[in-house]
Amino acid sequence: MNIIYKKFLFRVGTETANEAKTIAPYKTGNLKKDIKVISYSHKKVIVGNTKLAPYAKFVYFSTKPHMIKVKKARALANKKSGVVFGKKVNHPGTKANAYLKNAFDNYIRSEGFTRAKSALVRDIKQGIITDIKKGFK
Repeated sequence: MNIIYKKFLFRVGTETANEAKTIAPYKTGNLKKDIKVISYSHKKVIVGNTKLAPYAKFVYFSTKPHMIKVKKARALANKKSGVVFGKKVNHPGTKANAYLKNAFDNYIRSEGFTRAKSALVRDIKQGIITDIKKGFK
């Protein structure tokens, strides 16, 4: 039976990760590409970002206003726009964006989750039938 639950949780994790990729902020960069099933077992599934997007925790949980200072360069600048900011900048902070939780909530309310639950019931039923048949041999 453990394999049945493992299969179900992997499906839930994968479909939640796919939903998270559609609602996560930032259209470019590694944040969306990096959302994946990190681990799963018959008891739990972990979905999130890996080291490819180390800034994901700041997007997810927020940041307070803070100072950004130059470390090695002469000044902070946006290379694409050519805007130079100087040696330090007051960053206003960011609001939290719980895209993983929101994706899971969306998935739980979706037809995809209904189909996953139906498949779980079918697999459990088939497993029970198989076990009963083995018992009579």
